[in-house]
Amino acid sequence: MLTRTEKRFYGRQARFAALFLLMALIITANTVPGLRANALYLLTDGRSTSVYGVSHIADSQLIVTGVKNADADYVLAEGKKVTVTCGESVQYATTRANETVSSLLRRLQLNPKALEMVMVDVSGEGVSVKVASDFTYYETESVPVAHNTVTKAAYDLPKGETKVLQEGVDGAKDVTYEIIYADGQLVSRQAVKEGKSSAVDEVIGVGTLVSEAQRGDTIANVIDNEDGSGYLILASGDSLHFKSKMNVRGTAYTAGVGVVGTVTATGTRVHIGCVAVDRRVIPLGTKMFVASKGYTYGMGKAEDTGVLGKSVDLYMNSYRDCMNFGVRSTTVYILD
Repeated sequence: MLTRTEKRFYGRQARFAALFLLMALIITANTVPGLRANALYLLTDGRSTSVYGVSHIADSQLIVTGVKNADADYVLAEGKKVTVTCGESVQYATTRANETVSSLLRRLQLNPKALEMVMVDVSGEGVSVKVASDFTYYETESVPVAHNTVTKAAYDLPKGETKVLQEGVDGAKDVTYEIIYADGQLVSRQAVKEGKSSAVDEVIGVGTLVSEAQRGDTIANVIDNEDGSGYLILASGDSLHFKSKMNVRGTAYTAGVGVVGTVTATGTRVHIGCVAVDRRVIPLGTKMFVASKGYTYGMGKAEDTGVLGKSVDLYMNSYRDCMNFGVRSTTVYILD
């Protein structure tokens, strides 16, 4: 009968013999043509386990382009033509059912080193696989973009009031990144190109409409409506609404010259802004904005008479001002 020590000794020898036999079988299967196995082999002597035939790619070693998400066990589509480049070596294969990148490389007897990486491009009809330590490549991803808020002068909104003219909508844009790996490590990832954002700005209208223009303000632009009304966009940024406009003959007068007195036909005292009209053409009390080419009289009111037809006589403070104005083609904008 064997002692306990002898049993342990012979048991250990039997396990070593079994391990040696399994390793011999594996070596034979992997060296004899047509007998190479693609399975994993777990060899154990009862205390420790060794793994053979593994070509595992760590997450940090695998780069997959052409998909949104990928990991080290990325499953390739079946029946795809594959071009595998490793250094100067180029191999061709066709993917099998449920074949991962790791199993493909194992089938082609390629084992990435610790400082090498595997880049898999599945963006085309075929699959490109490259094994190298240095990579520079580009990838494009869609990133969210929040909408901006901008303000815009609203000439038809009372001054100081605000109104949402256009609702803002968040969007996205494509950003292309240049990615550089060296010796299996990420060196840099920086944006090199940005596409157009699909976000829509929110537009807030800020009212500029006033009832009277500031003295000395001039016309920067005129917006005409089909019905003859419109808006005066003034140099100050303010706006005025007019109901109609007419081209008239413009002249100027001042008090103390000839028979001109200091009291108007409506009983007010003459002043800048007092306009003499033919009441049959422009009713007394009409508020207006008066301008001619190269000269802006500004705000005025029909308070006096003494002219005939489509004419206006503009009150000025001095005879010299009247002479400088002379007779001009003038536009009268009838205000609200």
